[in-house]
Amino acid sequence: MNNRIEISSGNRLEYIKSLYKVYPVLYEINKKNNEVINEQANFKTLYADEYVEATEKACKGILFVIKGVIKIQKINKNGEETNLYNISQGEFCHEALSCLSDLESLNITGKAIQDSKVCIIPFEVVKKYFISDNDFLLYIYKDLYNKFNTIIGNKEEIIHESLETRLIKLLISKKSKIIYATHSELAFEIDSVREVISRKLKNLEKLGYINLERGKIIILKDLNKILKDN
Repeated sequence: MNNRIEISSGNRLEYIKSLYKVYPVLYEINKKNNEVINEQANFKTLYADEYVEATEKACKGILFVIKGVIKIQKINKNGEETNLYNISQGEFCHEALSCLSDLESLNITGKAIQDSKVCIIPFEVVKKYFISDNDFLLYIYKDLYNKFNTIIGNKEEIIHESLETRLIKLLISKKSKIIYATHSELAFEIDSVREVISRKLKNLEKLGYINLERGKIIILKDLNKILKDN
């Protein structure tokens, strides 16, 4: 699916302002380098379930999220996906580090969870002006630390809680009797896969706690009871 470009003269300035509001470090780089980002940045909308174009994953440009959420996934040799982390506005995709450091690609792809506005800055610009900027490097390190800390926390939770418990807690956290979500979306949120989540949900349905319908889950009984009984 092709990304739809939003770089018309009428709205480009607004996108640039939004970019700098979310990423102040880019504003400083732009100011110090003759407004190179203003001239070279490309703005696009990624619609829900739309992938970042392959050309942008192959060191053609670095992605910055202005609005929305991009899901970062690892693709193995069999084409299977492992969910790694999300990139929200103001965050950084660390697959870019393989390009910045001339390392082998991690074979990671980005997919929009919701309609998202993004900026693609050409890799040549990043390599020339960004990686020599101390503030930008510090920004990357802080973002990497936060993601690493999140991954550690998730792994610790996985070690101490069963998948069923994590799924039930996730459903309870939605605070709604009707949850509009696919099994794949739920699987991503608790670091699992769709097939396993589907089995766990069907078990809960057999026990009379939920009713499964296309694209939604209807809560019939208090799920907290299962947690108390375990």
